[in-house]
Amino acid sequence: MRKWFGMLLMSMLLMAGCMQVSAAETGVLALGANLSDSQKAEVYAQMGITAEQAASYQTIYITNDMEHQYLDASLGASVVGTHSLSSVLLIPQESGAGLNVETHNINYCTISMYRNALLTAGVEDAKVIVAAPSPMSGTAALVGAVKAYETYSGTTVSDSVLETAADELVLTGQLSEDLDSEKISDLIAYLKQQIAENHLDDPDKLADLVRQAAKEMGITLTDEQVSQIVDLLLKLSKLDIDPDKLAKQAKELYNKLESLGITVDKEKVGNFITNFVSSIWELIQSFLNR
Repeated sequence: MRKWFGMLLMSMLLMAGCMQVSAAETGVLALGANLSDSQKAEVYAQMGITAEQAASYQTIYITNDMEHQYLDASLGASVVGTHSLSSVLLIPQESGAGLNVETHNINYCTISMYRNALLTAGVEDAKVIVAAPSPMSGTAALVGAVKAYETYSGTTVSDSVLETAADELVLTGQLSEDLDSEKISDLIAYLKQQIAENHLDDPDKLADLVRQAAKEMGITLTDEQVSQIVDLLLKLSKLDIDPDKLAKQAKELYNKLESLGITVDKEKVGNFITNFVSSIWELIQSFLNR
């Protein structure tokens, strides 16, 4: 019996290993439809893959019309432009691996901006590589990443969800022009978690929550910026966002510093997080008791 059990366990481990290799070898390549052959070669180089490797991935093309469909409301048609160039490679990972993003030749959207917006769209457990043939904003790559995820997973991301994710990406970028981009991304991530967990949808209470959270994070917002964030949160509150995924994201706000090679005083960080969460929770309770 023990021998049989040992053989069964070994078989299961081997099967799990094969499954991991299989998942790592699959992927979806979402290419800008207007890339020339030379630009495509540059995108592959930025992604760290050869043309032969690219041919092994399932490939879809993101057209300029698709970009206009989802981004015009947030960016405006003139900003979206007439050519689709930024591209995405999505490689699915094992369950629980999380969402990891890297960018190449992207000079506007940050990794945190992409990650937050993609989580809003429902993308998870994937490695997402965003690349362009030359430096550009990369806002259109959000469409490519979501469409690549749809192709791989077989799920459909509704237009309203993708448009809201685009709104989130664009607003975070706009706020980052005057404020620290990472702090703004962290602020949006935390607020998104709060509305998902506590079903907050009152504009006045959300405005108070935004101000309090910004204060705790050392961010100074104008009334107009608070209003813009509240408008986004109201849109997010209408979506079926999984609070468990967002809670995991919030826990990583400070852990990510160490992954970047920055030495962190864990005791100080722990105290800051404890005080921050405590103050926000007290604020939420006061809202609910009004």
